[in-house]
Amino acid sequence: MILGVDTDVLVNWAMEGAPRHRASRRLLEKELGRPAGRLGLTTQVLFEFLHVCTDPRRFEAPLSMDRANDVARDIWSASDVERIQPGPAVFERTLELLLSLKLGRKRILDTALAAALESAGVHRLATFNGRDFAVFPFLEVVTPR
Repeated sequence: MILGVDTDVLVNWAMEGAPRHRASRRLLEKELGRPAGRLGLTTQVLFEFLHVCTDPRRFEAPLSMDRANDVARDIWSASDVERIQPGPAVFERTLELLLSLKLGRKRILDTALAAALESAGVHRLATFNGRDFAVFPFLEVVTPR
């Protein structure tokens, strides 16, 4: 079963000094240790990862853009990662969800991620922002502990 990964979990997994580093590591290792365990990632999550991990306002020792690019490429090409590339239907589904759930502009990226996961048949998402994704009935939120 594929576990979708939100940016916050990926950032905490990669950044050793991050406050939830160990929890993220434990969850992802547990998932990958299961038979047929795979992680589902979208390009959106990896682009957000690049943005956050290189931000000196968020981290005392941020990654250089070169290093962050290398990490992102390694993750994207890993054999246990399902690469989710949203197709044209995800745009329409995102708009539909925004309207039907009455979500505002600050929810666009979360909604697009949810729609992309749904289109790929991924029904579980690892995130520290469970409340943001609880509104999507097709997603089970998995919070790293």
